[in-house]
Amino acid sequence: MKFTWFQSKLTFVIIPEANGSVVRLKLPRAALWCAASLMLLLFGTICVLSVRSLHSTVSISLKSVEMKGRTAQLEQDLHRKNAAIERLQNDIYALSKQAAEVRSQMERMQRLEQDLHKLAPGSIKRRKAGGQPVSSAVSADAGGMGGEAFPATEEQTHELAAATGARYASLRAEMKELASRLGQTKRQLQEKQERQQRTPDIWPTLSKVVTSPYGYRKDPFTKKLSFHRGIDIAGKLGDPVYAVAGGVVHSAGYDRLHGHNVVIEHDKGLRTWYMHLNSAQVDRGDPVDKGQAIGQLGTTGRSTGPHLHYEVLLSGKSTDPVPYMPSDNRKKERNK
Repeated sequence: MKFTWFQSKLTFVIIPEANGSVVRLKLPRAALWCAASLMLLLFGTICVLSVRSLHSTVSISLKSVEMKGRTAQLEQDLHRKNAAIERLQNDIYALSKQAAEVRSQMERMQRLEQDLHKLAPGSIKRRKAGGQPVSSAVSADAGGMGGEAFPATEEQTHELAAATGARYASLRAEMKELASRLGQTKRQLQEKQERQQRTPDIWPTLSKVVTSPYGYRKDPFTKKLSFHRGIDIAGKLGDPVYAVAGGVVHSAGYDRLHGHNVVIEHDKGLRTWYMHLNSAQVDRGDPVDKGQAIGQLGTTGRSTGPHLHYEVLLSGKSTDPVPYMPSDNRKKERNK
């Protein structure tokens, strides 16, 4: 009976407008049922696909939101890292500048040390070899290294940079103080060298034979007691006569008592006088250095033979030349 129901037909009447003819359409119930089932199946399929599509869209949206959150977090982390790298770069740059300044100061100090050695060789002890700290004297390649690795954190890196900068600052201050002391020592040595250059302390000629010392004696011409204001040094005619210290020629001339003679002005009212020269090689106003030849030994003026009368004047008054002679000569004078 059910089967008969499926075989029965349904008639659909289509009535057009007033002048049209009526259309009758007969369809089996089974065809209509199949059509309805297909439509329901299609609708269900569309609904399922729509639900799945909506679920997929929602999932994609959620993942997109999550990815945006992660991206924002990564961007923040990247910004912090970039800022940290920039700070580290600035710290390293500052340290490199400090290192360059320290190196420059070290080079100036090395040049200054060389100048001091030239000014006073042997008076300043050179740094002994092997004076470096053990930590820097031993190379890393000379032995083994090991231990567990603990990567430095950002905070530790900044602390290290700050500590290094503090050490550099301390080193710069110490080097500046040392450079100041070395500079002062250099100036003192230069002043001492200049004083030594302008202080009589050498023999005025080649010979060291003193024929008449400073003080009272019998005059070689009158044989009467007289005061000798210098020392007479015998020598060969034409021997060089030297300036015993640096200075400026105060006078250079000739008279019948002193013969050819030269007076040199030194520091602090000190003058030296060289008499009975065979000839003078300098003129008034000429600068002279210690040991420079200023004339030749002779016997001009009031003289009994070739010799040099060497006289020292302090503030215009004659004084004993012995304290202004080399130390070995002073010892000989004390031993007489």
